[in-house]
Amino acid sequence: KKTFQITDTYIFFLGRHVLSNLPLQMALYFNVIFAPVWTVFIVLFLIENYSSYNELYKFIIVTIIATLFVVEALRLYLGYEGNLRDRIPELAGFWMLTLFLQFPLQGISAIEPILWILISGYCALKYTATQQTIYFRNIKLGTGVKLADTENKDD
Repeated sequence: KKTFQITDTYIFFLGRHVLSNLPLQMALYFNVIFAPVWTVFIVLFLIENYSSYNELYKFIIVTIIATLFVVEALRLYLGYEGNLRDRIPELAGFWMLTLFLQFPLQGISAIEPILWILISGYCALKYTATQQTIYFRNIKLGTGVKLADTENKDD
C-alpha cells in the first residue's frame, strides 16, 4: 500500500522524503510539451533552406540538429527520472548534458548568423583602420600619396 503525507516542505512516499524541485519540474514539463513543436519547426526550416547551403554547411547543420534532437530526448528523460525519483546520477547526467552539450550546440545555432557578422565586421574595421593610418601618415609626411595610390604601390 502506497501512502502519501504532505507536509510544509516534503512529500513522504513509502516513508521516504521526496525532494523534487518544483521549478525544475515545471521547466521540464513545458520543455517536453514544446520540444515536438520546436522539432517540427527546425525540420521545416532545414528543409526550406537546405538547398541554399554549401556542402560543408549542410553537413555541419544536419550533424548539429541531429545531435540536438538525441541529446534533448536523453536530457529530458534524465531530468524527469532524476527529479521525480531523487536520483543523483540521473540529475547529474541531466545537468552535464545541459551544460556541456545542449547549451553549446544551441548557442552555436543561435549565434551563428551574428558570428559571421562579427567576424566580417572586424575584418572590415581592421582593413579600413590600416588604410586610414596609411593615408593620414602620408598626409602628415607631406608625400602627397593618396589612398588609391597606396593600393597600386605594391604592384
